[in-house]
Amino acid sequence: MPIQVPLKVFRYRPGSTPHYQSFVVTVPEDANVIDAIEAVWAQHDRSFAFRHACHHASCGTCAVRLNGYEKLPCIVPVREALAERSELLIEPLRNFPLVMDLVVDMAGFFQKQEASGLKITRPAEPTLNGQPYQRIGLLDASNRLEDRPYNRFENCIECGICISACPTMAATDKFLGPAPLAGIHRAIQGSDPARKSALLALADDEQGVWRCHSAWECTESCPQSVNPAEAIMALRRELIKRKVRRLFGLNGR
Repeated sequence: MPIQVPLKVFRYRPGSTPHYQSFVVTVPEDANVIDAIEAVWAQHDRSFAFRHACHHASCGTCAVRLNGYEKLPCIVPVREALAERSELLIEPLRNFPLVMDLVVDMAGFFQKQEASGLKITRPAEPTLNGQPYQRIGLLDASNRLEDRPYNRFENCIECGICISACPTMAATDKFLGPAPLAGIHRAIQGSDPARKSALLALADDEQGVWRCHSAWECTESCPQSVNPAEAIMALRRELIKRKVRRLFGLNGR
C-alpha cells in the first residue's frame, strides 16, 4: 500500500542562497529513502539534483545526510527513518564543495584516494562467514581446470561518508582524510619496501595521521565496516616504531 512521506530537502544553485524546501511524496510502504528522494524529482521538481546508481550499497554514490547523520539512503527504510519524526531531513554531505542541491564535488576526494594507492580488489580471505569458499571450475585455453586465487572487492566504496562525518575535515580540507589513510593502511600490506616507504611518507605528514583528532566519527558512520579510525591508529603505531628504530639505530632488527 502506498504511503505519504513528508520531506525537507536542501536546495542550492550556484550564486543563490541555500535554503530548504518541503515536499510530500507517495512511495510504496516498503520503500527506502532513496525512493523518496527520487520521488521528489519524479512527482514535483525535475530540476532537483541528486546522485544514485546501484540501489544496494555497492557504489556509495547516493550518500547524504539523513536526519543529521551520514547515511546511504538506498538501504535505509523510509518507515525506519521517519519513526517518531514529522518529516525526513535530507542534506548533502559536509566538507565537500557544493555543486547543486544534494550533489557535492568529489574530485578532490578521489584524487586523495588515488594517491593512497588503494586498489579496487584484494586477495580474498580463506573463508566467507566462517565457511570455506566453494571452488568453481575455471577453464583455461586448453579446457583444463585452473586453480586461481580468489579476489574480492575492497570494503571501501568511496562514498565520502567518513569525510563528511570527520570533525578534522571540517577544520581543514588539507587533511588527507579517513578513507585515504585507510587506503594507505591497506595498500602497504604486501607492498614492496620502496612503495611501502613512499606511502608511509604520505601518511607521516602534518596533514596525515598526525592531524587526526581521534574522534572515531569516521568508523562510527562507515556503512561498510572499513574502520578507518583503527587504520589510522595502526599507521601511527607503525610510524612510531620506525622512528624509534631509526633513533636507536635498530633498523633491520
